This record gives sequence, C-alpha cells and structure tokens, in this order.
Amino acid sequence: MVKTKVGLIYGGQSFEHEVSLMTAKSIRENIDTSMFDVVDIYIDENGKLDESLLNDIDVAFLAVHGPNCEDGKLQQYLEDHGVKYTGPGVEASRINMDKNKQHRVFKEAGLPVVEFEDFGRIEIGQAKEYAEKIKLPVFVKPNNGGSSIGMTKVSNIGELSVALEQAFEYNDRILIEKAVESPREIEVGILGNSDIVISEPGEILTHGEFYSYENKYNNPFDTATVADLAPEMAAKIKKLAQEAYIVTGCRGYARIDFFLDQNENIYINEINTLPGFTKISMFPKLMANIGIVYKDLITKIIELALE
Repeated sequence: MVKTKVGLIYGGQSFEHEVSLMTAKSIRENIDTSMFDVVDIYIDENGKLDESLLNDIDVAFLAVHGPNCEDGKLQQYLEDHGVKYTGPGVEASRINMDKNKQHRVFKEAGLPVVEFEDFGRIEIGQAKEYAEKIKLPVFVKPNNGGSSIGMTKVSNIGELSVALEQAFEYNDRILIEKAVESPREIEVGILGNSDIVISEPGEILTHGEFYSYENKYNNPFDTATVADLAPEMAAKIKKLAQEAYIVTGCRGYARIDFFLDQNENIYINEINTLPGFTKISMFPKLMANIGIVYKDLITKIIELALE
C-alpha cells in the first residue's frame, strides 16, 4: 500500500505559536501511520518555512492557529503552490478570522449575535462612547484574535482604557461586544464538505466565568461532551451551527461556539476554522462522542482535504 504523504504544518508567525506546537505533537502521535507518512513542516516565528518540503507531500494538515495561519494567508499561499490542505478555504478563513466581518455575515443571514461594533486606533473616543451606550459589562477583543488572547471583560468604565490598549497590542482594529451575563458556553463540532456531520452540543462548564487563555490551556474548566439541554434547544443550536458553517463557506471541519443566556436566548459567539486539536480539545471530544475517535478523525479530515 502506497502511503499518503502528509505535510504537518505547524508553528507560524502568530501569538498562538505555542498552541500550534501542542496541536502538532498530538496529531503526530496519533495519526494512522499505516496510511500516512508525516513530513514535518515548521513555520518559524518570522513566518519562514522550508518551501522545498511542499514539493514532497500529497496534502498539508494545518496544525496552526491565529493570525497569518488561520486567516486565509497560509491557505492562499498553499493554493498558489498547488498544495491541498485541511480545513476551510481562503475566503471562509478570512471571514471567520475577522470577527467584525464574521458577525456582519451572521447578522445579514438572520443569525443571532450580541450587539457589537469595531473600532480603529484613532476611534478610541467613539469606542468609549459605544461601550457606555450599550451598557457594561462588555468584552473588548482584537478583531482577528483567538484563544481569548488580548481579550478583556470590562465591568466598570475605569477598566476600559487598559482593555483597549491591550487589544490594540494584537491588532489595529478591535471589537467591543455586549457581554452576555453568566452565560452557558455551548460548542458544536461540524465535519464535512457537501455532506456534513454535526456533533451534539457540548458545554464548557465555566459557571458564568470568563473563558480565558489560562482556562483554555493551563487551568481548564470541566467540559461536558453532551450539554444538559432540552431536545428542542439542542436541535435549534445544531441548526444554527449548520447555517453558520454554510453561510461563511466552511468546508472540512470547524467548531461553532454559542452563548446561552439565563433566559435561554442563543447567540453565536464565533466559528473557529482551525480549532484546538489536541486529543483533549473540545472538537475531538465532540466528535468522539458521536463515534469518530481521534485517530479516525485525523484520517477523515485528510480525506476531506483530498476530495
């Protein structure tokens, strides 16, 4: 049997570089070596890689996260070099990494989102006025961030200036969103191109606390791979996840995150087009819950990229 050569692309010029290393290690240790030969392709923190390695692979598995990796730039680079790759394509990646654009696509499609607005560096005065207008608490976040990096929950106006400065360290545009009070954080995994498989909704058991980088990677909250939801609510969330996946043009796989408020109103938080992918990350756990174990999930994602 001739094995498929998989270029495992990891690292990257991104503030999620370290997260990527964890993802790559987990994939490397669990990929089906009877089917695949792995070629490590490391992108250093200056964005450099050994381009010659791309000539020796059949498909790239993107074990990267964050700006320059998840925002369509790497995807466009690979397409320009004739390389097939895992996960959503160029445009879906661009839309879903740009939180303002993503929210506007959701809103235009009639999908439920919290109040939000984006601002540039010269619009700090307007940003402060907007935060006061929609009433605190709010979240301030970089427009193109991930893993909650650069994000702050602002509960009093005195915290806003520091939150804005922190978010602007990561991007020239920031997003201010109305915070959902004590929300349940619900997540849904989707796998597929034209034919898709949707997981049951799972839950990050935050107990209403902010789901920070620390809580995602160093001191994680407990999770439930099946959230305690009424069947009608679970079905509604799955339908919204499917609509969001389709309207933003996703393929391959993605994780769709929701807030559920105390009155059971649903809000789409975001689509993560290259979600955390260690064996204990939420996306693989959601898929395992419906019978697609981690090793098989890696295989399926590669097969989808080759379709």
